[in-house]
Amino acid sequence: MIRFAPNFYHLFLELPLRDRFAAAAKIGCTAIEYHFPYELPKDELKSLLDGHGLEFTYCVVPADWAGGTMGLGAQPGRQDEFRRAADQALDYITHCDFYSINVGAGPVPPGESRERCVETYIENLGYIARAAGSHRCKFLLEPVTAHRIADWTMQTMAQACEIVEAVDMANVGLVYDTFHMRYEESGTLSDIMDEYWPLIGYVQIGNPPGRHEPGEGELDLLWLARRAVEKGYTGAIGMELDPSKDTWSSLIWMNELGYNVDPGNRL
Repeated sequence: MIRFAPNFYHLFLELPLRDRFAAAAKIGCTAIEYHFPYELPKDELKSLLDGHGLEFTYCVVPADWAGGTMGLGAQPGRQDEFRRAADQALDYITHCDFYSINVGAGPVPPGESRERCVETYIENLGYIARAAGSHRCKFLLEPVTAHRIADWTMQTMAQACEIVEAVDMANVGLVYDTFHMRYEESGTLSDIMDEYWPLIGYVQIGNPPGRHEPGEGELDLLWLARRAVEKGYTGAIGMELDPSKDTWSSLIWMNELGYNVDPGNRL
């Protein structure tokens, strides 16, 4: 059975945040991801995870998305702000035993060079990865397509790989996100998986053009998920996707893989 982790920033939005944990467990999930777990006190988050038998697999370093800050990692002059955010993330990482975290770079600010942003990013990645000590958490870079956010510090796996190699730490790697790669990469996504496999720390699916679920878009997402598992991926597959219908109706495909999604019996 392939493990899938619904993303609470995209899925189960029909429910209050705390109820989404029970909903995920009810359909048979053993893992979840959420961009901003910091909305919950860390003790309550741990209680919800433990109470429903869920692993927390993926989030982002705190950033004020609503205020226009999509990531602090590669923002020159804001290193102190990044370190405060990183320290908060590390507190949650250790308390709730996170599997991975996206160290969001952010777009290149007006008037700045990409080179200076990359230098800042390398510095900040080193800070958070060293501060984690021996914890299992992976600190990940996610290339972001210009289709989603213009001028992101790295938009391709090759650009992100160069940064990972410059940091040169075993707990720093890449996110393999099908949606972003489909817009930015040349060649097949299976070839890209093979090329960067040693550095891929987390796998996420979303189907272009609408970033929907398997069966709603142009990619065979389940084929790619199975391929990652066959290559030895042991984490959950993150479902960072926007449902084409309500959450339950959009996840009915999971029943063919051993899950228990019933649109008529949600909670």
